[in-house]
Amino acid sequence: MGHRETRGAGTKDDRIEFHGNHHQLKSGDWQPSVFRHVIVDVMRLTFLLLLPFGLWADTVTLTDGTFLHGKIERVAGGFMEVVVPKLGAAIQRIPITSVESFNTDDAVIMSGGGTVLRGKASVVAQRAASTGGAETLPFDARLELWRDTNARPADIVNARKWTMLADLDLSGRSGVTEGSGISAGFLAKGVTPQDTIIGSIRATQAKSGNQTSANDLHVNLSYETNPTGVVFWYVRTDTGYDKARMVDLLSVNAGGIGLRLFTDASGKLDARLGLAHRYENYSIAGQPSLSTPSADLGLILHRELGWAALDSSISVVPSFSDSANYYIRHESSLNIMRREGPLSLKIGLTNDFRGRPLPSQASLDTAYFARIVYAVK
Repeated sequence: MGHRETRGAGTKDDRIEFHGNHHQLKSGDWQPSVFRHVIVDVMRLTFLLLLPFGLWADTVTLTDGTFLHGKIERVAGGFMEVVVPKLGAAIQRIPITSVESFNTDDAVIMSGGGTVLRGKASVVAQRAASTGGAETLPFDARLELWRDTNARPADIVNARKWTMLADLDLSGRSGVTEGSGISAGFLAKGVTPQDTIIGSIRATQAKSGNQTSANDLHVNLSYETNPTGVVFWYVRTDTGYDKARMVDLLSVNAGGIGLRLFTDASGKLDARLGLAHRYENYSIAGQPSLSTPSADLGLILHRELGWAALDSSISVVPSFSDSANYYIRHESSLNIMRREGPLSLKIGLTNDFRGRPLPSQASLDTAYFARIVYAVK
């Protein structure tokens, strides 16, 4: 049993003969072009497979050995701003003292305060170089790197950069009553090299059968200076209502000093210590309002974990007139399923605790949630 294929090629034939289970190639008749086609196809396939892994992306190596693939947006004021797809759509702000080296894949604009260079940029051994010129620049706080010709960092140093987040979640609750419901929120964060402003609003509705387990609103506004070392200043307000606890109006207004306890390229831990005034007005007949000077104590943690971002905050507001009468708000969350697009998923829990609840109030109200977040920049 056999098969024979004959193909004309000029004055020669390319022939492959099959006899039984044996393949025989006629020597001298196989054309080298066949091998060239195979090699080209393999190279094309390899190229396409490598593209999704960030073959054409900026690279950053940190002093702790961490290697980042992404897009360097700019370098200014001693910080590098880079978007790393694996860490989500948010811009990562990294002190240049934590950067060992970097390379850009396309042309950027770079200056050390004098000469302006245009080309692919790199940093090695604390010197910045560009394909746009032979001069190298010191890699320190004077270095500027940007992409838009009309957006040199030195020219827009005081412009506030805003990030906005809108979210919707499903939540379960325990405390006032057991139940489930929804909440919606919006947050806007504006940053300059000098300070940060954050404003947010969140409304929650939940029911357990015919009983309301949550009907509350919180409007938060905070301002803080960016620490030049460890210390910064802050003011904040938390205003709203909690109908399930029969609180028609609640307000905490506070201000004081903050301490940057820890910071690196992956996150920070801040502490707050200040003075506050706490006010609550109740819908309970005959119940006098609460108005008391208080302390304001807090911790705020943000940490990038690679596969997720961890955020946790807690504030404690104890009354000066009665230290057992305190108010605690806590929230911890993991931001997961982050991609290059604006959507992500946040899962977490919140706790709202009163040291001296009224007879009709629960001391602890706990909610756990799965929250869809949409980021707008």
